Amino acid sequence: MGLIKAAVGALSGTLGDTWKEAIHCPAIGNDTVVVNGEKMHDGSNRSSNTKGSDNVISNGSAIMVEENTCMLTLDNGKITNVVTEPGRYILDNSTAPSIFAGQIKDSAKDLISRFTFGGTPSVEQRVIYINLQKLPGIPFGTGTPVPYPDPRYNTTVDLRFYGTFEIQIPDAENAVKFYSEVVSKGVNTPKLLVKELFKNEQYKNEFMQALMESLNMLSTEGYSYNQITSQLTNLTNKAKTATQTNWADRGFMLTYIGLGPITISDETKELLKDRLKADTMLGADVQRAVMTGSIARGIEAAGSNENGAMMGFMGMNMAMNAGNNVLGSMPAAPQQVTPATPNPAANGWKCACGATNTGAFCSSCGAKKPEAWTCECGASNTGKFCANCGKSKEGAAPAAPVPAEWVCECGAKNTGKFCPNCGKSKPAAPKKYKCDKCGWTPADPEHPPKFCPECGDPFNDDDIV
Repeated sequence: MGLIKAAVGALSGTLGDTWKEAIHCPAIGNDTVVVNGEKMHDGSNRSSNTKGSDNVISNGSAIMVEENTCMLTLDNGKITNVVTEPGRYILDNSTAPSIFAGQIKDSAKDLISRFTFGGTPSVEQRVIYINLQKLPGIPFGTGTPVPYPDPRYNTTVDLRFYGTFEIQIPDAENAVKFYSEVVSKGVNTPKLLVKELFKNEQYKNEFMQALMESLNMLSTEGYSYNQITSQLTNLTNKAKTATQTNWADRGFMLTYIGLGPITISDETKELLKDRLKADTMLGADVQRAVMTGSIARGIEAAGSNENGAMMGFMGMNMAMNAGNNVLGSMPAAPQQVTPATPNPAANGWKCACGATNTGAFCSSCGAKKPEAWTCECGASNTGKFCANCGKSKEGAAPAAPVPAEWVCECGAKNTGKFCPNCGKSKPAAPKKYKCDKCGWTPADPEHPPKFCPECGDPFNDDDIV
């Protein structure tokens, strides 16, 4: 009975798997990395194939490839095709012969093979799709405050922050790496979401390590903690470099980091508050102002002394003497020095726009300061021609334009605008045409056709050159 059951199963399975199929990519959003290909008419009442195996794709089946996806075909666990160009492709699969592809003998061999395996197929074909879009929205955050060496305050600041980042599998080569190194294997492997990918502590820890390295680089470049959010592109580029070695071997890469608000711990707030106060008190002028304010408050208190103002002021005199000693030991307040107004005309130059400048470029129009040069006649100039003899900066005087000669109707030769013999004006130069749309020039530019033979634009005054 087992042999009869195996024979029936082999026959029905062979006939079911010999139908050609149309495989397509199911709905895949930018939160999904990998999905298995699905048969377009699977479960449809209009489909005659109800006995086919999920892991067999008949020869001659059609496979659809979407934009920004990489399609991989697997034959017995081996990658046989890699396609990223969108379109419809026909599978050439000799391990799954189809009588509808003219492979009757091969189908008979497949029937015998299935019989020996108890009626089930001994081969496996799969189609999987890998998303090549950018995959955003991967969350990260600091569970505990992280130290940041702040160059502005010259101390370590404890930071808390959160945000998201995005990754991408950029091309077919990296898609193959990703499938080989990251994706779980097996016929019934479910689709892989990007958030599930980064539940792996290894990948998450590698990202946080790269982020910490990048933050330390920002510190060495002189950025305070409250300037980090303005350096996101700089931070992302540094993190890309830090993750490139490990993640490139797995087929994906970091593309951007979106950082939320950065907060500091309460201890850090108190530390920075005391530090700012200390920095303020280090100034000599601030110290003298505080002492002067204390003396003023002492005078006010002495006037309301319970034992009489005289006793209060006697004590005040003693305090004043001590205060003067303190004030005398303080460094003198810096004198306010009014900076001398520079005279732009002393070593300045005047631009063609009328502005007077002292730098290498005009502060009004941005023109470069003209360079002085000495002519052969000995005159110093800044323009292109000598103001004394008219020679150019290159050494030769500009040649005067030679007027064109023309012959009047009366036969006289002239160079002016009117004939001195008969008084007639110089005839206008003939009009020459060139298509203003495509640039086509007629063989006789003075007599063009009515329409341009290249683009069909009519010739008119707009085409006169």
